[in-house]
Amino acid sequence: MRLAYQTLLLAYTLGLLSQNAQGDYQFNGQLLGRDREQISLALATEFSFQELYGELQERIEACEHDLIYSKLQKVGTFIKDLSTYERRLLDNLISEYNPLN
Repeated sequence: MRLAYQTLLLAYTLGLLSQNAQGDYQFNGQLLGRDREQISLALATEFSFQELYGELQERIEACEHDLIYSKLQKVGTFIKDLSTYERRLLDNLISEYNPLN
């Protein structure tokens, strides 16, 4: 589930996912839900989300690492309700995408 959570955070950071006025996350017009943890669990375990998960991963992999790193450094300014676990995941992603590594 950790990888699915990282994919979800990366997708949101890169603007692949958006949030509507009600707070629900969506991708390509498909509503995914409001709770990031529940969405990441669905991405990791539910068959109906497997295609969506694959598409998110493909789009993330197509992005330049420098762009991802830059966006990850700014993510705290637009995701206000990060849990401690999410902050740790983001710190790991920042380290992973750091061009100096």
